[in-house]
This record gives sequence, C-alpha cells and structure tokens, in this order.
Amino acid sequence: LVFFGFCFWLSIMAYPGQRRSTELGLALVVAATALGFASIVAVECSDDRLGGTPGTGAASAAPQKPNVLFIVIDDLRPQLSYAYNQTDTITPSMDRLAKQSLIFNRAYCQLAVCAPSRNSFMTGRRPDTTKAWNFIDHFREPGIGPNWTSLPEFFKNNGYITLGGGKTFHPGLPPNYDEPRSWTQEMDYFPLTKEACPDGETYCGLDKPDEDFFDNKLANNTIQIMQLAAKNGKPFFAGAGFRRPHLPWRFPKRFYSMYPDSKTFRTAKHQVAPSGMPLIAFTRTAFTSVKIDGKKYSGWGPETPFPEDVQQDLRHGYYAAVSWVDSQVGRLLDMLEELHCVNDTIVVLFADHGWQLGEHGEWCKHTNFELSARVPLMFRVPWKTDAMGKKTDGFAELVDLYPTLAELAGLPNPKTTEALEGASLATYFDKPAQESIKTAAFSQYPRCPKNTSEPWMENSCHEVKRQNIYAMGLSVRTEAWRYTEWLKWDGNRLAVEWDQVLGKELYGHQNDNEGDFDEFENANLAFQAEFADMVKAHHLLLYQQFNKPAQE
Repeated sequence: LVFFGFCFWLSIMAYPGQRRSTELGLALVVAATALGFASIVAVECSDDRLGGTPGTGAASAAPQKPNVLFIVIDDLRPQLSYAYNQTDTITPSMDRLAKQSLIFNRAYCQLAVCAPSRNSFMTGRRPDTTKAWNFIDHFREPGIGPNWTSLPEFFKNNGYITLGGGKTFHPGLPPNYDEPRSWTQEMDYFPLTKEACPDGETYCGLDKPDEDFFDNKLANNTIQIMQLAAKNGKPFFAGAGFRRPHLPWRFPKRFYSMYPDSKTFRTAKHQVAPSGMPLIAFTRTAFTSVKIDGKKYSGWGPETPFPEDVQQDLRHGYYAAVSWVDSQVGRLLDMLEELHCVNDTIVVLFADHGWQLGEHGEWCKHTNFELSARVPLMFRVPWKTDAMGKKTDGFAELVDLYPTLAELAGLPNPKTTEALEGASLATYFDKPAQESIKTAAFSQYPRCPKNTSEPWMENSCHEVKRQNIYAMGLSVRTEAWRYTEWLKWDGNRLAVEWDQVLGKELYGHQNDNEGDFDEFENANLAFQAEFADMVKAHHLLLYQQFNKPAQE
C-alpha cells in the first residue's frame, strides 16, 4: 500500500498540469502508510493494555480480558525438573514456563483416565455429576448437561475468540469436540489424529521430519489461532491438547538420542503391589504386554514386575516422548513472545491425569494411587508478580480450573449461572504460601472385572455401560493420608452401595513433599487397629463427598 501510494504521487508530480493534485497524492501516501503500519500492529497483542514492559512478563496491572493459552498434556506425570525437582526428564520449555508460573505441588484429577477426566475439568463438574465414568457417555447427553456452559464456551460468551485442537475434550465425548457450541468458528477445530509405531512397537524414535508428528501439527494450529486472534484484535482462549506422552510413544529420533543409554536409568524402588492391598485396586488393563525391538513381554502382575531392562527401556521411551512434547510447548511460548502477547496472556499447563512407571508394580494410569491421580499444574499470570516462580502446597483439583481461570481473567463469576463444583484458586496468586483453601482432594475409579476372583485382570470399564459397572473406588487425599474404599455399584441408582465394601486402603503421607515417587503408599494400614480412628474419619469424608441423592 505504501509503494502504491508513493508511485501514484510520483505520477502526479511528473505532469505540471497535475501539480494542483499534489495535496491529494500526499494524502494518499499518508493514508497508505497508516494502513501499512496498521496491518503490522494488527498481528500483535495489545501489550499496552497493562502497565509493564512488553514481552518481559514484568507486568504491574491486570489487562482487561487477558488471553488464555490452555495447554493440556496427555498422560504427563509431575516429573519435571524446575517445577517438581525431578532430574530424569529433559524439559527446558516447561522449566522455562515454570520459572514464571505459580506451581501447584498437590494437584489431582478427579478420575485417572482420559475421557472422564476431560468431561470433568471442561465442565467444572465431578464425574458423579457428568455421569461419565467410561468411554461411552458424556455430559451433553439428555438429562445430564445439554445446556451446561463449558469452560471454553464461557469465554466465548464473554467476547473471546475460542478455538482449539487435539485432546481438550476427549474425541467424540461430547461429539465433535462440542463444536460449534464451545468454539467460535473462525477456524475449524483441529481434531486428534492417532499415530502408531511400526510393527506395533510400544515406542519408536523415527527418522522423520517434525511435521510428520501430530503434536507438531497441533502446535502449528495453535500458533495460527494466536496469530488470527491477534490480527483481529480480540482476546483469545486457545486450547491445545497435546497427544504425547500418551501411548504409543512416537517421536522424532533425536529426542531418544538426547538421553543416555537405557541401562543407566533408575527404576522404581518398590516394584510390587503395596502389602495388604485389595486386589481390586490393581490393574494391568492397558499394559497387558509391551513390544520392544520386536520382542513381546507380558505376564506381569501385582507380584511379578517386568524385567529390569524392560522397565529401563520403557522409561527411556516415556521420557523421550515427554521431551518431544516439551519442544512443541516451547514453540507456543515463543509465538507469544513474537506476537508481544506475553504480558496479557494467562498460560495454564497441566495433565489430564498422572502416570505410573512401575511404582507399586503398576504401569499407565487407571488407579487411585497417588501417582495416577496427581498431575502437574502451573499458571503463568504475568501481572501476579508475587506468584512468579513460586510453589504452593495448597490442594488443587482439575475441577477448579474453570472458576480459577474465570477469576484470573476478571470475568463474571460463573457460579452465578453454572452449578460448578470446583473452587477458585485465584487467592494463591497473591499469597502462594497461605494455608490450603481445601482440606482434601477427591478422586474415583471404576472397576469392571471379567472374573471377580481375579479382579485385577481385565477389569476395564471403558466400554461398559454405566449401569453395568461392578465397583467404584472412592479416594480422598488429605494432608498426611490417602484413603480409598472400593464399593459395589448400584447400576439403577448410579451410585455406590455403602454397606457393600470390597476393600479399603489407608496409606500414610507424613513428611511427603511430593518429591519422592517411591517412598509412599507401599503398605496398606487400613486394617491395623491403631489406625481405626483414621479410617473412620476418612470414611466420613468420602461419605460426605459422594453420598449424593439417588438418580432418577
């Protein structure tokens, strides 16, 4: 536009008879130049909305309607260097984010498997309210939540561009990632594409370009979302649901090579089930066998762990997948800086649930143990300078994400119109060291064993109708304890039978700073007389939380 205007002015000046139009030509140049600069400015965020240095995170006042970059990572356990004092994984991008974030040391999902967890945190309701305990049901079903306002929909209703991709909602649950209801339509939702390793291998480092991997494509899509929103001058809620480190661990080869030889990896200290554990608490559903370098390994169980070298190989594959997704998180952070969006963007990063790497003899998620229920959770809120790089031991649950993000963004309290079951964690950003606003965190997990005499074998409820669930494990984590009860399920009431107890678990967490993944939950204390009062007190917490009215 500048070039066009300038040429037009020269053509006028070349003819004396037209010099009376000089003023017109100059006006065109000025207008075109203004348009040119406007086109440049329009692809940046409005850092001038707050009193800080653009791009530095040194903000002093909250912007009006800050952007939200919503990053959920599948199967990521809190094994990060800066955030959680773990040294096994190489995660420079998440470490970089953590140094500018408030880190929640004790954050927990509500049900440790993909679809139910996402139905929960994307609506701010617990699984007993969403009625999603399996891979069949979802909250949008008639009679449950067809008119609920989801988390991204809430931001949409408050004037945001809401666009997303990958696993934010679980694919198909609700249908079409809840599009168009939850998402504005400037771009289509970017759906998950499943990937496999050659020959059914459990993990694979491939000599392929980054563009061949889904998480790279998802990062590209998320970058386009941020660019589009910045150009339009509107606040954005950008949802990025990364696939790795979900199985199979497929990643570019260089991320495998950045680690030392697998034989140098330390493995779990306690590789069998906790002593005194009820067998219904255990599962080998998702990891019935693994395949490494063409060889299959199976037959593991509560008392029979994988061979040591297999465990080391599996850790190598998991860590490489974590480093791969970390690199893509870094690309999103870089784009925020390039667009000058850092100061007016909330970045939240978390996982849908934890993961076990041989602790207690378990692999994958699908349990109520600490390592399955506990998740990484960090928020970068640049204008909350007292929280940057700090940690809090206050209890957090993923069901808290919805009200927390709404309050941090300065939006109306969603609880005035939505029956949310989480609490806002915003108070921690002013006083990270304050006492926990919650006394406990709650999780649950269903069991559907094909053979009740071996309840740990083939006990998945993924494809079981909710009326046919066999048992539900209800779990509560308090300051120094984890207590779990396994109860028969009443499919008519869609609730537990409190008088039909299949198992109890009590594990001590005294002096647990959450830094040691091996030290705790190795002996069930539920049936020791000296802990009877503790069992009774924690049973009461479960009863108060989960004893809901019968469903029609």
